[in-house]
Amino acid sequence: MLMISNFNLGRRQLRTRLFEVQSKPAKKQPTKSTQKLNTSYKKTRMSFSASSSEDMDIDIPWFDNTESELFLRSVPKVELHVHFDGSFSPKELWDHLQRNPGLIQCIPIEQKLPWETNPNALPFKLRELVSSCKTDLDYTRLCTCRRRYRKTRHAEESKKALQKKTGTLEDMLLCFQFFLPLVHNNFDLLENLAFDFVKRQKEQNVIYTEVRYSPHLLANDPHKAHQAITKGLRRGCIELSTVGEVCIVNQILCGIDFQPEWSADVIDMAHKLRQDFPCAVVGVDIAAGESHFVPDSPFHDAHLDMCRKAGELGIPVTLHAGETPDSEQNVGAAIRHYGAKRIGHGYRISMQDDVIELAKSKNIHFENCPTSSVETGAWIKTEWSDHPTITLREKGVKVSISSDDPAVFNTSLTWQWRIAMKKMGWEMNDVFDVLEDTIDAAFAPEEQKIQLRQAIQKYKASPDLQQNPQFNDRVQHDKK
Repeated sequence: MLMISNFNLGRRQLRTRLFEVQSKPAKKQPTKSTQKLNTSYKKTRMSFSASSSEDMDIDIPWFDNTESELFLRSVPKVELHVHFDGSFSPKELWDHLQRNPGLIQCIPIEQKLPWETNPNALPFKLRELVSSCKTDLDYTRLCTCRRRYRKTRHAEESKKALQKKTGTLEDMLLCFQFFLPLVHNNFDLLENLAFDFVKRQKEQNVIYTEVRYSPHLLANDPHKAHQAITKGLRRGCIELSTVGEVCIVNQILCGIDFQPEWSADVIDMAHKLRQDFPCAVVGVDIAAGESHFVPDSPFHDAHLDMCRKAGELGIPVTLHAGETPDSEQNVGAAIRHYGAKRIGHGYRISMQDDVIELAKSKNIHFENCPTSSVETGAWIKTEWSDHPTITLREKGVKVSISSDDPAVFNTSLTWQWRIAMKKMGWEMNDVFDVLEDTIDAAFAPEEQKIQLRQAIQKYKASPDLQQNPQFNDRVQHDKK
């Protein structure tokens, strides 16, 4: 999304405008810290972008280096809802495919989508679509869930998608079919992708992450998938951190809505690996749909059993709920019957005061992902100032900000915070309040939470922030 002051600028006008902004003489020479932040920002954006960004919905940085922008880039961040497999850089996967062209055989010639319930639905011609890609940009469009890219896919599906005012969860899940076969059972690649994940988090000053994924979706042997990912995460935390830096990554194992046969093994793995620090498994989730909440669904019993067993074992549960159409009742079910401590998304309950009161009484935390909420149709976008995240906070519900599937949505955690401040109207004190709530809701052990709180306090006391007029104005206001 092109986050600039005038959304109606044409492409040629936009280029001219950006050139003018970049060409303006700076009011003052950038400090070393500013230069470092700019470099870090560019590295983070380039990690997902294809070689040509002309047609890409990339994030336009705020070139004026205002205090709020510097704050957004430098503030220590905490992320609770990010999918590992939704973080694979399409460009890196494309390059891997070019080095190993035989991998194209791993992609099915055609496949009925796993969540498709219509028996008459035609299979999707996956290999043909990937083979037709000539550049990394073509492949990135296939793997990226932004409405303007859907014209590159199956003609009939594309026509339907472009006629819709918003996307759906299924539109997003389709993206995964174009790259998951390339990583399936490729343990060296999974390790490297995990290392790269930590690198991108570090570049955004993310000090704590709970990264989630389904090990069964990534390999025939889920234990080997977990081992490879854990090895990459640990290597990243060690090799990319300097003395005194906080870089903690824990894991959440996911059941998959339409694969109930995996759930029993998921909870067994989580139980065995919950003390395997660093990068231990600290919770479980059910991803890729909410059909299991329907009592007579064939997916219901196995997933409910997994969550109830998690409760018996003391393993925290976070659940995707209230994200899809007609899912308002699912948040209540997740809390009452599944024992969820956190809810992934949950936007659909923003006007349901009874469920909101239930969530508040149980101290349930909501993991919100702004860009994802638009692209999956979880929220029909009007104005960012009307986003359910704002409504939930106003009604006393604790929320956090996450990126969900940053590569699939071509975004970043920093950009989600940018939306919160620039579009939702949050101020610095809102950011710090939400970060505190996020740390409280993390499934991390208390000793790790202490490290995170100390890192936030250290940042608050830093000279750069103390000199920020917006921060000082807030401090003076709080003292009154």
